[in-house]
Amino acid sequence: MTTAAPLEYQNDFFTIKISPLKHRSGAYNYSIGLNLPKFNPIIWGRTGICSNAAFKGLQQLRADVSHYAHQKGSSTMDAGIPCTNLCSHVNGWYQESDLIIENASPELVSDILAFSARTLVQTILTAAHYDITVEAGLAPAESQRLLESLSVPNYQEAAPPPIAKPQAA
Repeated sequence: MTTAAPLEYQNDFFTIKISPLKHRSGAYNYSIGLNLPKFNPIIWGRTGICSNAAFKGLQQLRADVSHYAHQKGSSTMDAGIPCTNLCSHVNGWYQESDLIIENASPELVSDILAFSARTLVQTILTAAHYDITVEAGLAPAESQRLLESLSVPNYQEAAPPPIAKPQAA
């Protein structure tokens, strides 16, 4: 089985990297991470208390990618290590543990990258902006422009007030 070159989908909001594993033809390391502070102006005040649509969307994506890969005849497993390819991102970046994708053709790896980028953004927006459908095939810059267009300036001031404990009179 031939192996694809490393693939990456990156903008200021999130990064997805799929890198071939050395000495394992058709096997790849899948890394995902997102910048929570960049998503806050989009999701702040739109979901329940202690619920972060971006954080949950990233977690859900890992399961969705596994399901998608299995449907296409590939297999996945936890890499057993924290996200290795996104170490340069700090300060507000949340990263899921790496996933190993096995028995994947270069075409499937490319499909998984495109599926991942659209699915992550759509999952997050479904929770925060249910009326928006993300187009398939958006380039990283186009995806970033879409997300930036949904950001609310001064989002903390625009959000509903926090629930306060009643104060004794």
